[in-house]
Amino acid sequence: MQTYIYARWSSLEQTAGSTLERQIANCTAYVDQRQWEVTETIVDAGRSAYTGSNITSGNLGTFAKRVVSGAVPRGSRLVVEELDRLSRQPADVMMTWLSPLVRAGLSICVTQTGQIIDSNMLDHDMGGLMMLMITAFGSNKESRKKSERVASAWDKKRRDARAGLPVVTSHRHPGWLKPKEGGFDLIPERVEIVKFIFDQRLKGFGKGMTAKTLNERKVPTFRKAIAWTATYVGRVLCNRAVLGEWQPYSSARGDEVRKPVGEPISGFYPAVISEADFAAANSDKIAQQLRHQGRGKGITNLLGRRARCAVCGGLMSAKGSAGFKLNADGTKTRHYFLYCIAAKEGSGCTHQIGWTYDRIERPLLDHILTLAMDDQHFTSDDTDVSSFETAVLAAKGRVKDIEVRVNRLLDMIEDGDSDAQDRYRARREELVEAKGKLEKAEKELAAARGAVSPEEHVRRVSEVRSLLDSEDAELKYQARQRVKAALEDIITDMQFNPVTKVVDVGLVGGLGAVFINHDGSSQFVNMHKPGRRHADGDYTPEVKAAIEATTRRIETAKKANAPK
Repeated sequence: MQTYIYARWSSLEQTAGSTLERQIANCTAYVDQRQWEVTETIVDAGRSAYTGSNITSGNLGTFAKRVVSGAVPRGSRLVVEELDRLSRQPADVMMTWLSPLVRAGLSICVTQTGQIIDSNMLDHDMGGLMMLMITAFGSNKESRKKSERVASAWDKKRRDARAGLPVVTSHRHPGWLKPKEGGFDLIPERVEIVKFIFDQRLKGFGKGMTAKTLNERKVPTFRKAIAWTATYVGRVLCNRAVLGEWQPYSSARGDEVRKPVGEPISGFYPAVISEADFAAANSDKIAQQLRHQGRGKGITNLLGRRARCAVCGGLMSAKGSAGFKLNADGTKTRHYFLYCIAAKEGSGCTHQIGWTYDRIERPLLDHILTLAMDDQHFTSDDTDVSSFETAVLAAKGRVKDIEVRVNRLLDMIEDGDSDAQDRYRARREELVEAKGKLEKAEKELAAARGAVSPEEHVRRVSEVRSLLDSEDAELKYQARQRVKAALEDIITDMQFNPVTKVVDVGLVGGLGAVFINHDGSSQFVNMHKPGRRHADGDYTPEVKAAIEATTRRIETAKKANAPK
């Protein structure tokens, strides 16, 4: 016969205590006294027997499947300290789960009561069966009362918090705070870490790069994590607790997924980040820029995933060394080329030629950088414009916050909370007002940005371009990150054709096209001036063919996007 020991506890906080040691010791003593040999010890940490998660998704559930399937031999034993280690569900539910195991030949030994639950007991021992049902009923009733008491205590805590009353802060709190009587205190050195994370984000550094920097500086994490990760940094960036907000959650013991309860509570924690900075750090604009910026501070390839092979459609990847070498005559060169990945990996593409990277980047920037970069790609140094930008970001954050609250209130109303209806109407009015303020702020920002002259715009673009190869690593990164984002916004596609040896660059909205030859010579074609498309003697036959293909592509796109 095989003997299995089972131990379980509901709260993960109990893991650090003595519950496992006690349960295993009691079961082992029971087994040793009978001179049985333990086959396996099964443990469910943080699994609730009241919700049944230990059965549905825990190790006990896996063991039960093995018993029913015959993987566990008939006549085997399962030893537990108390019956409620197995189940605290209603008696009928517990019996429905337990009976098939017993009928499959499993005996359950309860060390504290001496009960042995097997098929003989179920068939012939009415007293034992009644005791089993009574025990199951009592365990479920006790758990239900405890659950109701805990839920009631949390409801009171949430009501007090919404009313601005001090509450006992025993719940898990942000890592940059420490609880005190009636509230929280800031941990100054950790607050500085939070501010650094947001500052890095606003400067355009990705979560991975920020995590790397923190690890290089040996900055300790807030909790038990060994090191900073991109995920860890991301959780800080999107955690509205930095604004002082607490979102209450609820979950049954042992459940892995928590559900938000009601509206977020403002002013519950001390705020450490402004609403404008939080909105900016979580804006779609920054997310889009970082999505295409590449890894590291170099961002050596500005073309990103737009560069494609005209033969197979695969990615054109930069290979070689991106570092410049100083020649004897004072010029700088580097061995840096673009190749079709599929051809390089032998995946069937015939595009084997390499394209000198600088012969593609330089003419591309010459032709479209000023067109590609608009005010959104600059951080204004002008105090007036900067204040308008801040107002827009703050207004966007406010709208988003109210929308979240409105949706939560709708959920509460659907769940039958009549008190939420008045708050819902008030929030709707706030949302209309907030959207009006956002529209006004955006108009004021547009008017302020419109004051920038074309000459000033060209000067700013030239300044950014001059920093693309700066000796200052951070300035270089900032410039290349902005330029890459701008190119991603304006370029629809880049087709590298090994037959014509022409790179065909299409621009959004039919603004035009750039044709770059393998030797670096290039042409810009303004698609709004048809007379310039096929001027005799202006272009080589290969470029003319590429122009015609691009013209057809843009006209097709216009037709597809035309109003029906």
